[in-house]
Amino acid sequence: MTVTVRAARLEDALVVAANMREADRAEVWASSRSTPEQTIRESLRVSTSAWVGYYDGVPVCVFGVAPLNMIAGIGSPWLLGTETLAERPASFLRRCRPYVRKMLAVYPKLVNHVDERNEASKRWLSWLGFELGEPEPHGPFGIPFRPFRLEVP
Repeated sequence: MTVTVRAARLEDALVVAANMREADRAEVWASSRSTPEQTIRESLRVSTSAWVGYYDGVPVCVFGVAPLNMIAGIGSPWLLGTETLAERPASFLRRCRPYVRKMLAVYPKLVNHVDERNEASKRWLSWLGFELGEPEPHGPFGIPFRPFRLEVP
C-alpha cells in the first residue's frame, strides 16, 4: 500500500466527507451540529494549512490547522478520516509527526477538543504527544469532549 500526503484539494476532501468514519461523523455533529461536508468545507476555508492523506491514490483523511490567535501563536489542529484510515492507521501514523512539526512552526501552541467517545482519535493524539485534559461539556449538546494541547517547549 502506498501512502501519500498532498496539499488539500476540495474535491479530494469531499471524498473523505462522503466516506467519513462514524466516530468522526458523531464528533462533527456533537461539536458543531454540522454535516461532514459542511465541516470540511469550513475547515478548509479557515485553515492556514491543510492536507489530504491517500492510500493507493484514494483519499482517506483530511487534516490541517486553523488560527485561533495569530498574535499569541495558537492554532487549532484537526483531522477527519474514513473507515479505511481506521482499518490501517499505522501506515499513516508514521507520516503524521512532520506535519505536527509544521503546525508548531507556525503556531507554537496547538489546542482543540476531541469527543470523549472517539477512542481512535484520543489514541492518535496521545501517540503524537498531545496532552489530553479531563472531559468537559462541549458543543451545542454539551457532550463530553477532552481538551487537548501541545506546545513548543
